[in-house]
Amino acid sequence: MVQIRQSPDPESASLPWDRYDIVTKDALHQFPEDILRTVLGHANFQFLGFEESELTRVEVRRTDSLIKVSLGDALVLVHIEFQVSDSAPINMARRNVGYLGRCYEKYGLPILSHVLYLRPNAGQRDPGGYSQEVPGYRFIVEYKVIRLSELQGQSVLETQNIGLLPFAPLMQPPPGTPRLQWALQCNQRTKSLSLPTEIRSNLLVSQWVLSGLIHPHPAIGSFLSEAVMQESSVYQHLVETAAEERYQQGIEQGIEQGIEKGARQMSIESTLTILTRRFPDADVTALTPTLAAIEDLDRLKALNLEASLAESFQTFQEHLDA
Repeated sequence: MVQIRQSPDPESASLPWDRYDIVTKDALHQFPEDILRTVLGHANFQFLGFEESELTRVEVRRTDSLIKVSLGDALVLVHIEFQVSDSAPINMARRNVGYLGRCYEKYGLPILSHVLYLRPNAGQRDPGGYSQEVPGYRFIVEYKVIRLSELQGQSVLETQNIGLLPFAPLMQPPPGTPRLQWALQCNQRTKSLSLPTEIRSNLLVSQWVLSGLIHPHPAIGSFLSEAVMQESSVYQHLVETAAEERYQQGIEQGIEQGIEKGARQMSIESTLTILTRRFPDADVTALTPTLAAIEDLDRLKALNLEASLAESFQTFQEHLDA
C-alpha cells in the first residue's frame, strides 16, 4: 500500500476522476443488504451474491452492480446504478434500456433496476423508463429513480443503517438543521461506530468523498485524519488510482509532444531540402538555427510552402525574418 505521511489537506487532495464510483462500489460491496433494503423498500429478500456485470456489444459496458436476490420463490437480479449527475450525452432512459436488454440477454432473469442520483439537483427529469405504445409492438421498460436528496437522512442514523452512512450527508437533514451541520453530525456518528478499524475508516473516507459533492472541501476537512487515511484501504486505492491516472496522462502528453516534435523536425528538413534544390548557390544551412527556434508548427508549415513559392532566396529570408 502507498504510505501517506502528510497531514490531510482535503482542499488540494488529488483524487481520481472515478472517485465516486470507487466509494459507492465499496459501500455496496461491504453492506449490500443495507442498501438493498433501501432500494427494494422492504427486508423480505435473501442476498445471494454479486453477478458479473461486464456486458459486451461492440464496446464493453459495465453497469454499477448486478446482485442476485431471492424474493420469495422468485430469483431476480437487482441492478443498482449510482449516478452523480444527469446522464450525457445519452440520457439515462436510453442508457438503461440498453443495459437491461443486455442483462436479460445474458441472464434471462427478471431485473429490478434502480438509478440512485447523488447530486441534489440531478435526475429531476429522469422519466424512470421508456414506453413504446405502437399497436402490436408495445415495449415498456421501467426502473426506479431514487434521489438521495429526497430521502430522510435521520432514519439512517436512527436505524443504524451502516451501509448508508456514506450517503447520509447527501440526504434530507432534519427540519431546521443546516446541511453542513447535518453532514458533521453524520460524520460524528460514523466515527463513534464500534466496527473494525479498516471498515470504519473506509466509511469515513467514502463519506468525505461523497460530501464533497455539496460542500467545499475545507468545510469538511475534519472528516479525515492521518490515522483514517493510513487505515483505509479505500483511501489507499484512491491515491494509487490517481497516481496511475497522472502517470498515464504523462505518457499521453509525452506521446503528443513527441509527435509534434517529429512533425516540426520533418517540416524544417523539408524546407531546407526545397531551398537547397531551388537555390543551390545560397547558404541554406545558415537558416537552420532560425527555423529550429520556431515552435509554432503552423508557421513552419507556412514557411515550407513559401520555400516552394518564393521568387528568390532573399524573398524567403524576408518572410522568415518577418
